[in-house]
Amino acid sequence: MPLWFVAVICFLPIFLFLGWTTKFREKNPDIFGYIVSLVATFVGIIIGLYFNDLASLNDKKNRTVKVYQASKEEIEWLINRAKTIDILSDSLPVKNHQKFYNLELPPFYSQTLRSELISEISHPLTLEKFNLIRENLLFDVELLKEDNKIRNKKKLDEDLVEYREQLNFTINTIDLEIKRLNDEVSEQVFETESKNLLYKLMK
Repeated sequence: MPLWFVAVICFLPIFLFLGWTTKFREKNPDIFGYIVSLVATFVGIIIGLYFNDLASLNDKKNRTVKVYQASKEEIEWLINRAKTIDILSDSLPVKNHQKFYNLELPPFYSQTLRSELISEISHPLTLEKFNLIRENLLFDVELLKEDNKIRNKKKLDEDLVEYREQLNFTINTIDLEIKRLNDEVSEQVFETESKNLLYKLMK
């Protein structure tokens, strides 16, 4: 419910006491009192609904932030895992790389993003970025599998770098969305930073 609408409704009782209602008030005090009572009840209901909607929205925002924070920890763990793979693989024979480079799409993209809460509360630009990152990650996962089969160490390292980069883009997107939900960034700054990342993702 828009704030401007609630403000207009709140001022409605005042209009009943302006000069143009004076004659009617004097001639029909009982009817006027009944009208005032109805209007006051209506205003009370509208205000109650507004604050109820506001409380519900804030609750959804808080729950969404918690989901994003948990997802961020998951993504950070995957980034560290990818770094570890990069370090360990240098000391192993190529034939032993297969079990290390067998990476999959993060659960965040296969499960979390499907939740109704995320799709309802998140900004459309945020969801657009996640969709692009997801496509890039799916491509990277397939490349890792293919290059793992032919045991191409150089390409595997390149695939791993790209995989980690997409995960870092995910962290960036989550951080920015959390700031938006917590009102820590203006709409203009949010849209500018989002569009800049979208440009990088589409290159």
